[in-house]
Amino acid sequence: MQADSVAPTPVRRRSRGRLLVAVIAIVLLVILAIAYAVNSARTANAQVNQADQALKLTVQHRDTVDRAINDYVEAGVPSDPAGYKALVDKDLPEVEAALRAVRTDQASVKAADANLGSASVLTITKRDAQAAEAKLTQAARSGLANAEQVLVDIRDQLLMLQPLVQGVIEMRGLIAKAQANDLNGALAGFPSAKQQVQVALDRSHRADIPAEYGVLAGLLKSGLDALQQEITALQANNFSVARQAQAQLQALSSQFDALKVRFDSVDAGNRQMFQPLIDSYHKGVQAATVV
Repeated sequence: MQADSVAPTPVRRRSRGRLLVAVIAIVLLVILAIAYAVNSARTANAQVNQADQALKLTVQHRDTVDRAINDYVEAGVPSDPAGYKALVDKDLPEVEAALRAVRTDQASVKAADANLGSASVLTITKRDAQAAEAKLTQAARSGLANAEQVLVDIRDQLLMLQPLVQGVIEMRGLIAKAQANDLNGALAGFPSAKQQVQVALDRSHRADIPAEYGVLAGLLKSGLDALQQEITALQANNFSVARQAQAQLQALSSQFDALKVRFDSVDAGNRQMFQPLIDSYHKGVQAATVV
């Protein structure tokens, strides 16, 4: 008896097209992986290099910033008003230049810091390098912010001192004319001297100006008013009014003497206020020097 024939199981053939597509897909994945790795490295390296450059400029500007701060905080102050004015005139542009450098560095480091945190999906393979660089940029930003604060405070003090000292110089000049019996010449000098002292008084109300500077400006203003009254009275031979004005000047002189003692603490107060900010700035710059 002949066995029943069994139909062979049909072999399922793969489509040549499907196989080709699968191979191409694998190749594309490999290419994409390679491209991603290359792009990731390049992107991260560009971000780190940008940050490095910003930090290097910050380090380079440290001497400029330190010199501007020290020339104000540590400088020996001339006793004569003209020498004092010359020192203020020298310090102010130096401080303003340092402040511009710090603000430029702040903008560069801030941009680099923000860039380090961007495109994070594209830079997974370099995140450690980015994180390390971000610590440096953040330390530098903190230090630069404190350096900016010190320089702004110093600039404001210099901007107040500049017209104040100019007012003192002009006051001494008109007193010299009065002593030489040139009363008209003395009186002609009052408007300018008063204007200078008033500008200083207006600027003395900022929080970063030592209170003693404002008191001094106020006393000078009162002194100019009393002195003008005295000279005007002498010119008019009104000796009663002249004596009253002289009494006011004597009272103001006692207040000036009391104020001198307070000024002994002004420089120390500035150092105490600035030193923590300066230390923070140096710490941030020191962190940046590792690049």
